Amino acid sequence: MDIECTQANLAKALHLVSRMVGTRGTLPVLGNILLSSDKGRLKLAATDLEIGIQTWIGGKVTQEGAITVPARLLVDFVTTNSDQKIRLEVKDTTLSLTSDRFSANINGIPAGEFPGIPEIKQENPLVFEAKALREAIQQTVFATAIDETRPVLTGVLLKMEETSAKFAATDSYRLAEKTLPLREKSAPLSVIIPSRTLQELNRMLGDSADSVEVYVADNQILFVFNDTVFISRLIDGVFPDYMQIIPSKEKQTTKVDLQKDEFSQVMKMASFFARESANNVRMKVTPEFVEVAAISPQLGDTLSKLSGTITGDPVEIAFNAKFILDGLAVFPGETIEIDLAGKHQPGILRPTGKGDYFYLIMPLRIDG
Repeated sequence: MDIECTQANLAKALHLVSRMVGTRGTLPVLGNILLSSDKGRLKLAATDLEIGIQTWIGGKVTQEGAITVPARLLVDFVTTNSDQKIRLEVKDTTLSLTSDRFSANINGIPAGEFPGIPEIKQENPLVFEAKALREAIQQTVFATAIDETRPVLTGVLLKMEETSAKFAATDSYRLAEKTLPLREKSAPLSVIIPSRTLQELNRMLGDSADSVEVYVADNQILFVFNDTVFISRLIDGVFPDYMQIIPSKEKQTTKVDLQKDEFSQVMKMASFFARESANNVRMKVTPEFVEVAAISPQLGDTLSKLSGTITGDPVEIAFNAKFILDGLAVFPGETIEIDLAGKHQPGILRPTGKGDYFYLIMPLRIDG
């Protein structure tokens, strides 16, 4: 292989694929990045056997070929190199890199030992606007479970309906759901995407992609954007039927509209005193104001009052402060709505006027 490309393009591509390099695998080649010529371009690929990525950059191909080399060393050399162009030559199992002022030889492993990245037939794609998809990821993935006791809760449900796509995540204590409209009608589909896959996709999309094509087949999901394909295994299992825990409109007896930043500040203040009590923060809703309190037997207590638009019955309820702050961090807009159905029922938070998103939190026990 003999290819010349710009340092900027090579560094950008390496940054993209290097995050998928396997770091704990028993196969040494999983710690490498695959470099190969492909139809007049340079292809870079990496995988940890759960997730795989391939991206292409332009270059002047003088000779075809392929090799895998240690990811960290390659990334460090290329990103530190400030010359405009870099030439990559392969001789046996050595990659030679040369530029105006720098040169290096990196020992590699033959490309034939690199695990094959699964391929999915790219037909009938689901197409999302990249910005909308990133928002859906950000507004749901934080609610997935960290504990892998129930694997289905460590992923995000993608449920395709005829004209919309629902993204939902829950750790059984909270639930976030975002609905995106579809450009074209879709066949019914329900899959669970690992949270890490979506977190990496969110980072990769950045602000550079306009749209993302999504393909599903054989327990794999494929995302295609710009000159990159990103594939991941799906999570086997059945996602919980979460609709049954959502209080109906008829049961919602209290509604509160608050300034988001003010509520976030008050909740953060209360969380300082709630650390020793499982982040338990008490909200008391009266016709005139919302009172937020937290007590620490060792440290003391705090009490804050919020003004807002309040309708319905007075109620006192407790929530995990961290859960509320997690949701507020991804809410757009300046105001939020809180719907309550009594102290023993979940609370529903949403950005004001946003019918396509809600965040549900289970209440904590109130003593006394």
